[in-house]
Amino acid sequence: MGVHKTVFGSNQERKYYKKLTKTWDNQLNIYHNLPFLSVFKGRDPLIDSERLQIFQLNDEEFELLKKTSIDYVICDKDDKPLLCIEFDGMQGGFNVGKKYVVPGGESKLKRRKDFLELKLRVAHGSGFPFFILSSEHFKGLANSIYLTIADGLIGEVLSTNARMESIGEGFDPSEYGYTNEDFEDLDELTKRNLIEDWAIGIEVESDYIHNPIFQKVAELSEETGFRGYSMKYLNEDKRDPEVWSWVECEVTNLKYGNESVKVYIPNFNTPSCYFSIHLAQEIARLLALEKIKRRMRAVK
Repeated sequence: MGVHKTVFGSNQERKYYKKLTKTWDNQLNIYHNLPFLSVFKGRDPLIDSERLQIFQLNDEEFELLKKTSIDYVICDKDDKPLLCIEFDGMQGGFNVGKKYVVPGGESKLKRRKDFLELKLRVAHGSGFPFFILSSEHFKGLANSIYLTIADGLIGEVLSTNARMESIGEGFDPSEYGYTNEDFEDLDELTKRNLIEDWAIGIEVESDYIHNPIFQKVAELSEETGFRGYSMKYLNEDKRDPEVWSWVECEVTNLKYGNESVKVYIPNFNTPSCYFSIHLAQEIARLLALEKIKRRMRAVK
């Protein structure tokens, strides 16, 4: 039968695997082309969260999944699966929730669409993040920014996991200088405000520790003398808001002038990344700061 020249399905698939490992290899283990059932237990009951119904795969679906693989499986350093990425180099599609979307119209390959949506249905039923991404999501965000939308999505999952773990440990009044008894003696509004402040702090800290997009924003904010920003939520050019998250960010800089950038990304609506608008905002902010940095260099 002979031997393939490479284990990758295409040069692009290989290229983007290398990009992922370059960014994440020190934190994560990334595997290529693992069997689908090495991540998912295909015969376990699943939950359709939209209909709140328990369902199981039929024999035909299970046989299909037994024979398929996942392009990229991202794991922690103990090889616990954290998320999966399916690369769609064929049609340039992506997922919105459990649906496979092809820009500009319906998929011409119905069997492929049905198969990808079967994978998405299993992942969602397992409460597990599973993304379908195209080449666009692996491109650097700017000439001087190597990071990609794919990196931002991985960061979103890591941040969400860290946030849920911290919240699961519970609120500790001693972090705010109270004993348990003193805290219980406070009025309900004060207690609620303290807990909300604690939860917001966890969210912000998780983002900036685990998401490289947020880290780059912090770095450029420092370099450019960041003074503030405003954010608009858009729905222009007849883009379906169910499919796209679209924002415009204007960053203020007193010395070098303001810059604004519009960004739209798919509304992936995937476990651990239900709100793509969160990532779209930070990407827009990053690109506006990058424009100001380029202006600073030109002046110098």
